[in-house]
Amino acid sequence: MGTEEGGAFPIHQSMYEAIASSNIIICDLSGQRPNVFVEAGYALKHHEKNRLIFLFEPCSKDDKVPFDLATFKYVPISQAAEILNKIKVELIAILRDAGAPV
Repeated sequence: MGTEEGGAFPIHQSMYEAIASSNIIICDLSGQRPNVFVEAGYALKHHEKNRLIFLFEPCSKDDKVPFDLATFKYVPISQAAEILNKIKVELIAILRDAGAPV
């Protein structure tokens, strides 16, 4: 979202609709991107904690999850290639809680 041939365009409404209609949200908190924090806040408003997975890859040894999101469960990662293996258990738990056959 956010890029389209011919330049940038506002994505807020589409983004909020996508978040509100999602059953599972995976949110990468790496890199301290303010737009992601807005999206994470919106996702918190519309989803129970057990349906939201936060990821975080520190950019430096002092890099930490922002204090207001650090109280929520997040999955630490050290590189993007390990995301699937790291969140597999979380996804299975979410699906089980929802009554899906796993």
